[in-house]
Amino acid sequence: MKKMAEKRSRWISLGHSEYSEIPSKKDFFSVVKASERVVCHFFRENWPCKVMDKHLNILAKQHIETRFVKLNAEKIPFLAEKLKIIVLPTLALSLSGSLFFFGRY
Repeated sequence: MKKMAEKRSRWISLGHSEYSEIPSKKDFFSVVKASERVVCHFFRENWPCKVMDKHLNILAKQHIETRFVKLNAEKIPFLAEKLKIIVLPTLALSLSGSLFFFGRY
């Protein structure tokens, strides 16, 4: 129980249990390196992305072991091009530093 409490406090200090926006590519890579599990939503301001935001916000509170973040793909085009994101919304999952994409056509 003590180990789990330590993990929970570490996760909360890293920003887990919150759904937050990452402003830059530098911050994206530091988040992916710091947390073992990351769900990243690449979005733009449109209706499908807002629906995804609503659901990810709920999941972030339920799954404290995973960090939930979002990136505005229009503000960070270099990262979107580098990761070959062509359809929005796109979810990128990072498990121990490896990226997996969902929502791409």
